[in-house]
Amino acid sequence: MHSFSSNYRKYRYVIPYGVAGVLLCTVATAQEVEDFRPSTLKNLSLDQLVDVEITSVSRRPEPLLKASSAIDVLTSEEIRRSGATNLPDALRLATGLHVAQFDGHSWAISARGFNSTTANKLQVLMDGRSLYTPLYAGVFWDVQHTFLPDIEQIEVIRGPGATLWGANAVNGVINIRTKTAQETQGWMMQGGRGTEENGFGGIRYGGKIGDSTYYRAYVTTLNRDSLSLELNGDDSLDEYALTKGGFRMDSELTSTDTLTLQGDLYTGRFGQVVGDDIEVGGGNMIIRWNHEISNDESFWLQAYYDRTYRLVPGSAEETRNSYDIEMQHSKKLTPRQHLIWGLNARASEDQIGEQAAGAAFLPANETLYLFSGYLQDDIQVLPDLLMVTLGSKFEYNSFSGFEYQPSLRFALTPTERQTFWGSVARAVRTPSRIDQDVYIPNPQISPAILRNNRDFDSEVLIAYELGHRAKWSRSVTTDLALFYNDYDKVRSIETVGSPPTHYVFANGVAGETYGAELDVKWQPTRWWQLGLGYTIMQTNLRTEPGSTDPTEGSGEFNDPNHILVIRSSMDLPGNVELDATFRHVDELQQTALSNTPAYSTVDIRLAWRPTNDLELAIVGRNLLDASHTEFRRNATREIGRSVYFMATWSF
Repeated sequence: MHSFSSNYRKYRYVIPYGVAGVLLCTVATAQEVEDFRPSTLKNLSLDQLVDVEITSVSRRPEPLLKASSAIDVLTSEEIRRSGATNLPDALRLATGLHVAQFDGHSWAISARGFNSTTANKLQVLMDGRSLYTPLYAGVFWDVQHTFLPDIEQIEVIRGPGATLWGANAVNGVINIRTKTAQETQGWMMQGGRGTEENGFGGIRYGGKIGDSTYYRAYVTTLNRDSLSLELNGDDSLDEYALTKGGFRMDSELTSTDTLTLQGDLYTGRFGQVVGDDIEVGGGNMIIRWNHEISNDESFWLQAYYDRTYRLVPGSAEETRNSYDIEMQHSKKLTPRQHLIWGLNARASEDQIGEQAAGAAFLPANETLYLFSGYLQDDIQVLPDLLMVTLGSKFEYNSFSGFEYQPSLRFALTPTERQTFWGSVARAVRTPSRIDQDVYIPNPQISPAILRNNRDFDSEVLIAYELGHRAKWSRSVTTDLALFYNDYDKVRSIETVGSPPTHYVFANGVAGETYGAELDVKWQPTRWWQLGLGYTIMQTNLRTEPGSTDPTEGSGEFNDPNHILVIRSSMDLPGNVELDATFRHVDELQQTALSNTPAYSTVDIRLAWRPTNDLELAIVGRNLLDASHTEFRRNATREIGRSVYFMATWSF
């Protein structure tokens, strides 16, 4: 039998710096003419952009200009003109969001720090369905593909949104909303191919049943070539292939009632540097009933089922079935007070097979429960001048038990053109299966050097924010947010016993992040829009007294201090569009591994519409260098320069 000392020597450097990342990586690894026509896809003016309606901050419609939160909105038009072929690349447009591609199918995505390929402090939803997995408290971005022309808008909240969106909405919320079936009538076909894109495309048809029911169905697929290894330039064998299909049906039952039914199925295969391909598959079904009780009162009820499957040969096999039901009631109590409350229940059952000697989850089968309720009151303290919002989420989960997540916000609007806002909020990141139940290596093969810890508690954030949003003229808008985040009980890795016998995940790290985010939009002419997004952030983490974590929490984050994005969109004569995006990402200074160098890059899209129904585009990505790394880790990949052609036809 192996002794701890021999295992300790063997793993002493691997465990502190790489165990979480390596383990998690293996797991992570018409009727009416379509709306992309020029007649319906006029660029939004800046006036329209700041007045765009959002729902993520208050869970009810409100203008962006008056929202008491740091939020960026990616419209369907911005996504189209980015030339993106997948969600992570579209999210690169959002101010304050750090998006880094690691391999051919994995991304690290986070706001306000703590980024990794298994980032765990971001809540992500698509049409009300949580994309969060209790396996590692994050999102498998490689299976979140959808037909991008069907996205209505993506709202990105930077900072805690836990009062309304629950645990894990710690550093931000990404809320992806697709268009209604009525907005997507007729045929649309889109396809393309390029130097790195082996082929991508989709087809969608929307129709109508009777006078009040609309539907659409779609199939989309993508196939991307593998990247290259930074070490020697060899093929990293991490090809990315995913096919997804689905439908949506919206029916107006009465003048006050609507019913939505939608679902998706997907299957995919992703390559690995070593071993057979990763296999994924799954599906979901959502039903939602909206009832307008009056002009000042509404109610909705939603339920969904979500199934995911992932096989990582040589590592793990996970099957998960999730069931969720939620309701919300919204009522304007008085001319100066609006109340929202809701309830939610979720069950998530998993089966995690042991594929190798490397790791095991014990118990292998688990059913996790979540019960929650929230209450939020918007009070016009001074009509048309000062709004105060109070609320809290209360929930019980199988991991850490009872949690509370209150917030206090204000929005001061001295004029119709500007809003000062601020907030204090508490949010938690609840434990995951990896935090509490993982063993490395598989104890049935060898004594585990990392063992489970059912006492792992929730990570806690107290966040302070101030912001100013202004429409200075019809051609200039600004949005500034300042934040200070105080974290406690952050994940650490501790030795157990004296002399030590093994490691466990615990809550021995605390610290702060602080910084600022600035978004500026300028429209110098009717045919030209410019945008600038800049983020500066600093992270200070430390171990708490008694902690034996030698990394001081450095394995929990890998973030740049600066991110700069400059975007230009031009409408040229002859139905030609020219879009360019410059992006600079500062060095990632994770101490465990060599730093990821800073990089700058430019993406350019040139599009032409020979007719109202047809768009042809050529897109170049990462044009400033032959290749660069975006997230350095074991077997680091390089993201290469690429060019691809896109054609979109609707009729």
